[in-house]
Amino acid sequence: MKKFLPLMVFALVASLGLSMTAVVFNAEQETQNKRFELAANEAVDNIRQRLNQHIALLLSTRSLLNANQGLVDGVAFRRFVRGIDIVNKHAGVQGIGYAQFINVGEEGTSEQKLLDNYELVRKVWPDTNEQQRSPIVLLEPQDERNKTALGFDMYHEQRRRAAMKRAIRTGELSATAPVELVQEITNHKQAGFLLYLPFGQIDAPNSVGEDVKGFVYAPFRAGDLHISAIDQPNMQTVAFRTTDSGQLLYEAASFSPEEAQRHLTKELKIGGRTWLIELHETDSFYDGFPHLSSLVLGSLSGILACSLAIATLAQQNAVRQAHEVKRVVEEALGQKEMLLQEMRHRIKNSIARVLAIARQTGANSQDINEFLESFNARLHAMATSQDLLTRSKWARADLEQLLSSELKQVFGEDLEHCALKGPKVELNEKATQAVGLACHELATNALKYGGVAEPHGKLEVSWQLYKKKNNKVIRLFWEEASPTAQKPTDRKGFGTKLIDANIQGELGGTIIRTFKDHGLEAEIIIPLVNST
Repeated sequence: MKKFLPLMVFALVASLGLSMTAVVFNAEQETQNKRFELAANEAVDNIRQRLNQHIALLLSTRSLLNANQGLVDGVAFRRFVRGIDIVNKHAGVQGIGYAQFINVGEEGTSEQKLLDNYELVRKVWPDTNEQQRSPIVLLEPQDERNKTALGFDMYHEQRRRAAMKRAIRTGELSATAPVELVQEITNHKQAGFLLYLPFGQIDAPNSVGEDVKGFVYAPFRAGDLHISAIDQPNMQTVAFRTTDSGQLLYEAASFSPEEAQRHLTKELKIGGRTWLIELHETDSFYDGFPHLSSLVLGSLSGILACSLAIATLAQQNAVRQAHEVKRVVEEALGQKEMLLQEMRHRIKNSIARVLAIARQTGANSQDINEFLESFNARLHAMATSQDLLTRSKWARADLEQLLSSELKQVFGEDLEHCALKGPKVELNEKATQAVGLACHELATNALKYGGVAEPHGKLEVSWQLYKKKNNKVIRLFWEEASPTAQKPTDRKGFGTKLIDANIQGELGGTIIRTFKDHGLEAEIIIPLVNST
């Protein structure tokens, strides 16, 4: 259970942090939704206010006609429109005009008004199959677009006619469905619409039916109207599209609802029509980082969770290390005691071995000089084995290094008469001491009796590894070659006894000696216990 404590601490703190982050994130989302909703409502309100301003201009124009009993010429009308400064203060509307409402056959009155107001000789156009006509006789400000529209019979076109009939029937403001304005004389065309106010009896604010003498109207380019309404820095955060009964009036260049996260649809009623305005946020809406608070809180929560988990883990490790130190100290004390006992045992064994070598060497020596020479050589062999074991921390000694060291003691550093070959083998402590003494004795005999050190003498030592009953065994071949080799006597000297004692007695191996014309050959087989 304790090993899962850091994970449990991390999970608990992280879950609390995640919960708080989620609450803050949701609050930020709600704030963003409210901000978007405010921006969208503001955009729609701006369009509504812009339209209301233009409707107010139409009402003012109708009041002008009422005040002058409908007798307003082109000069007065131009002066009036110029005074309200449509171009600079009321962007979006193409102009303000007046269209007579006449029966077919009365076109002459309208054509005379065009001549009187604008010195323009133009027939009412186009031809019609209707019983009534509504030609434009006043339209300001005069420019190339509006001049083109003079004399145009709006009642001829179906959508305009439907709006006029509604105005005649209700006496109220009436809007058309999307149309292409007559003023669209360039390649850059926009969808348009028109607003109509019926004009009739002077003392009747809202004329209907047969009382209607004409229409005060305003043509609009829908794109210009929308752009003028939202041409404000804070309006760049939303994009929208306006449709009327599924027909496009305006679509912003940045309108791309499939890529947006927030959407809103508003309705705008105007002159008997209903506009559907679809809005979504733009990239500008996300200027800055909208979720900075939740990001900071989430990051801090993650850091805190990790820190607490690491601190818990560190504390556990500290406790674990303290227990480990205690265990290591106790183990070290035990190993120290064991090493002391092992050292005492090794010293006793070494002393016993030295005493044995001394007794046997003394028994087989003719004088003190022979004893010292033989005894020193054997002690050196033991020292070499001990040195190799010491360098390997009493664990392993390399067979080739052991043989090389022993042969160098006997034949000198060059070993020009000796050859060693075989795979890498490591011997344990017991095998190292035994093999070292045995090889030292063999080398001493080869020097004395085998003629190996003579000019044509040679010693070759090789070994192989193989398995015997699932145990590793080393087979070592000792081969002397010299023309001056002496055949050994049948008497078994101390050196031979020492070799047998180490190979057979110490290691449980075997040694087979064969003397040939060129010298001694010996085969030594040693089981490798805890050796590789």
